[in-house]
Amino acid sequence: MEINLESYSIYIKPGVTDMRKRAETLSLMVRSEMNLNPQDKSIFIFCGKNHRRVTAIAWDGNGWLEISKRLNCGLGFKWPNDTEEKIEASWEEIIEMLKGGDPWRRFPHF
Repeated sequence: MEINLESYSIYIKPGVTDMRKRAETLSLMVRSEMNLNPQDKSIFIFCGKNHRRVTAIAWDGNGWLEISKRLNCGLGFKWPNDTEEKIEASWEEIIEMLKGGDPWRRFPHF
């Protein structure tokens, strides 16, 4: 199996997601709450209540890819709490978030 993840779109679900959910249930959330097709060539990323765990899912044509990262350092990921149903992200933003940065913080323009 060979997948070029850089050709996938990336979407994050702002706010808190129950991290007990697995790919099948998360895909239902993609359809009903994010208004996207979970089987498109996209990666969908969710974050838990304490912001220490993120889970990503992607459809590869015949099944779900699911990957999780849980921080054990006592800190949490910077995660948007927007009321938006989805935020499209870039690989650079995801890498910055995984390194502890805050790519979602935007300063107001005056």
